[in-house]
Amino acid sequence: MGAPIVTTPWGRFDGDTLEKLLSLGPGEVLIIGGEVAVPEKYSETLEEKGVKVTRVSGEDRAETSEKVMNWIIDNDYKPKGDVYLVDGWDEGAILYILENEENPIILALPHHDLVNAIHEKSGLTDKMASAGTYGRSVYVYPTLVGRDNWNSSSCSNCQIMEADEAKAISLSVNRLRELSRAVSDDGVKAEILEKASLAEDLTAKGEFGKASEVLLEGFALAYSSIASGKPGPAETSSGSNG
Repeated sequence: MGAPIVTTPWGRFDGDTLEKLLSLGPGEVLIIGGEVAVPEKYSETLEEKGVKVTRVSGEDRAETSEKVMNWIIDNDYKPKGDVYLVDGWDEGAILYILENEENPIILALPHHDLVNAIHEKSGLTDKMASAGTYGRSVYVYPTLVGRDNWNSSSCSNCQIMEADEAKAISLSVNRLRELSRAVSDDGVKAEILEKASLAEDLTAKGEFGKASEVLLEGFALAYSSIASGKPGPAETSSGSNG
């Protein structure tokens, strides 16, 4: 779209943010998030000053992201960068995209809010936001695209990303080993490290698909072990109400 992105503190009105918005001389402002995340005072003040305001929000960050992408498409806007749908556990693919693509828009399938939480804690969410043109909300529901049917109606123009698979897998292996340090259960940690080593062996044999599957299993183990529970998709305090 090429439109400037202005972020605001979650859940509170900030006068400096409003002034920054107004200094851009906008004809229309798209507010991403519900009234809990982005207070209604922004809308009211902007409309008083003659600025058209459109708010797009969902029950949580995942639904909000999906609705924003639909709004972009429905209004015939063209995203400035390519849009990538990736498995939220596939951190190697995400890091690879960030290293090799300009202005990427990364939509990560969340599985559950652990992906959101760990990405935020590791700084991966901020990296995705600062690299792309879409801002911070990057998590979408798996229903946005059929993982087993990339030509489904919900993703008719999707193409498999061309990548240096060995490099992407190497990034995932390194990241998985880093994550294992946060796992307190020695047995689970050993299993995670074993999967990282197995993925390296499979990659050396050119079996990239099998290596990726093993790594996703490793990330699932690591994320689940780090978690205190397994909540539903992207339902975090930062994601709720957009």
